[in-house]
Amino acid sequence: MSSTFGGLNILSRSLYANQASLDTVGHNIANAGTDGYSRQSVNLATAVPAGEVYGRNKNFAGSGVTVASITRARDIFTDRQLWKQTSNLGYTETSSAALTKLENIFSEPSDTGIQTVLNQFWSSWQALSTDASDTSVRAEVAQNGLAVVDAIKNAAQQLKDSAENVNFEVKAGVNTINQLTEGISKLNEQIYFAEFSGTNHANDLRDSRDLLVDQLSKMVNISVNEDSTGRYTINSNGVNLVFANCYTKLATSTTPSTGDVYGYAETNVIVADTGKAISFADGQMKALIDSRDSETKGIKGYMDSLESISKYLMQDFNAVHQSGYGTDNINGRNFFGDNSFDYASQGEPYDWLGNLEINSAINDTGIGLGIIAAKTSLNGISVSLPITNTGSGVPEVSVATGTYSGTPTNVKIKVDTVDSTTGLVSQISYSTDDGVNWSSGVALTGSKANLTIDGLSFELDTTALTSPAVDNSYSFTLSGSSLVSAPVLVDSSKNVGSGVPEVTTTGTYTGGTAATNVRIKVSSLDGSGKVNGIVYSTDDGENWSSAISGPPFAFNIMGLDVEINTDPQLVSPAIDNLYRFSLPAGNNANGDNAIKLGNSLKTDTSSATLGNKSLDEYYSSLIGTLGIQSQDAERINTNQQTVVDQLTNLRQSTSGVNMDEEMTDMIRFQKGYNAAARVLTAMDEMLDKLINGTGAVGR
Repeated sequence: MSSTFGGLNILSRSLYANQASLDTVGHNIANAGTDGYSRQSVNLATAVPAGEVYGRNKNFAGSGVTVASITRARDIFTDRQLWKQTSNLGYTETSSAALTKLENIFSEPSDTGIQTVLNQFWSSWQALSTDASDTSVRAEVAQNGLAVVDAIKNAAQQLKDSAENVNFEVKAGVNTINQLTEGISKLNEQIYFAEFSGTNHANDLRDSRDLLVDQLSKMVNISVNEDSTGRYTINSNGVNLVFANCYTKLATSTTPSTGDVYGYAETNVIVADTGKAISFADGQMKALIDSRDSETKGIKGYMDSLESISKYLMQDFNAVHQSGYGTDNINGRNFFGDNSFDYASQGEPYDWLGNLEINSAINDTGIGLGIIAAKTSLNGISVSLPITNTGSGVPEVSVATGTYSGTPTNVKIKVDTVDSTTGLVSQISYSTDDGVNWSSGVALTGSKANLTIDGLSFELDTTALTSPAVDNSYSFTLSGSSLVSAPVLVDSSKNVGSGVPEVTTTGTYTGGTAATNVRIKVSSLDGSGKVNGIVYSTDDGENWSSAISGPPFAFNIMGLDVEINTDPQLVSPAIDNLYRFSLPAGNNANGDNAIKLGNSLKTDTSSATLGNKSLDEYYSSLIGTLGIQSQDAERINTNQQTVVDQLTNLRQSTSGVNMDEEMTDMIRFQKGYNAAARVLTAMDEMLDKLINGTGAVGR
């Protein structure tokens, strides 16, 4: 027969069970907004019967209820999936952010980006090709070249700064990992002791540990295993970050910069105790290091591209510039870098980015802007040979300065006078209308005459003429480009000698883009038979200038001071000998090399440095690739965020606190508690009757 007081024990257990359930409901409600908290529930079980029996059949009476355990709602399979996908999310988020930063550095398209300044640089070369003597256009070329250098170096500096920021973030990330793994190892120990008896569940400690694992999984890829004692072992790429109550402390190792101006140190992760390098397969740390070191999507790759552009400018672009001539008729000078350094022979490694600059000599006083090599040939004038000269020699014509303002002009040079004593030409005249009109005589200084026709100043040197005679004539053509006409002498019937006078120019040609043909006619000879007077014509001989004494013979045509030298160029010159030359547009620099330099920016695909792409195509491809990479990274990150959100929602459906459910449970356990208390009251009344209402008869 069961104990009289057995019912009290059953009801006290019921009160305790309902109280524990209500306490757990309250705990859930209180932590509904706590990060990492998992809903807890009381697991009730029927108490083991105490052995009391009722009746003849010996039926066992129940002993009530007992609290078997309090557990948290958790799905370890979902957790493992979430940790893996969170690592991937950490990678995609960081990668997308890094590529966005790269886009901001290059800032394309914009008014200040490299593409814009390259286009402006190209445009200024195009302008120079059509007006090579314009100082303001040359200044614009120099300024735009400097803008290209500044834009490239500014981008390089920002890339360097970003790399140094990555190093800082790697160090900060290692500190965070150490804090997380240390915290997990300590919680491992606390959980072990809390659950040592095998019946307790350290729910809140486990929640705290899993929250740290959540945070760690975003930083690095991890695999998590729980041993029989409830402790986690966490591994990442072969390194046990956490084992029981121990953790592996990580540190950083920094490889110093190469010493280049835009070089940067590289900070990587190592095991603190052994110094062994550790790499990660996923997570924020992997993305950080990739954003710095990747040759396709990282800072290194884009820094290398700027290095290639700098190398191209200092080797290939400079080579084209060196092949041309400045206004001082000197070639072999660089536009970028040191004035005369041989960058084409420079081996590797070399700091192309750090040494990229515009040639400082371009900004010097004196020749300065004249260094800019806009032409491919020294002279813009061709000189013709006499037809019937009995002597020999060809006068030399060279252009010094000026802007040609005419149409292509054939110039005839005629010997006016020859010095009877020396036999050298002393005066010439010229015609630009095929001998119809002649200039006044141009006296020679020594053997040279200075002429200016259609704004182009040039010098005619007669040193090469042997036995010049009066009226010996020579011809050349003034034009907007380089050599225009074949060397042919016109109106040379009176020639008794041979040779061609030398023509040089100075000044600014005012004849426009067209050439001016100049005829020169010998108007007088000195006692030795040398030219001492000439006249010239710019209208095919219709009108001639007054006699010009020389040699050399100096006059001005269209803004150009022309000097013609006939001694010793003219051999046996004769009166009325005719010569012809042509004055071109430009200041010696007719602009053909400026066109080549412009092409080297836009169309030239011969350079292996840029992968046989033009500079314009190479940079456009670079920016296009960056844009595609950034879009892809953003798309992948968005998709990955969706995956993580779905897994998070799945975890929440299991572990999250539902307030409606908790309120339902609260009412259920409250009613259970009240019912147990009511039964307990009834049993108390029964016991009171038993104790106080029974006893001796008649009492």
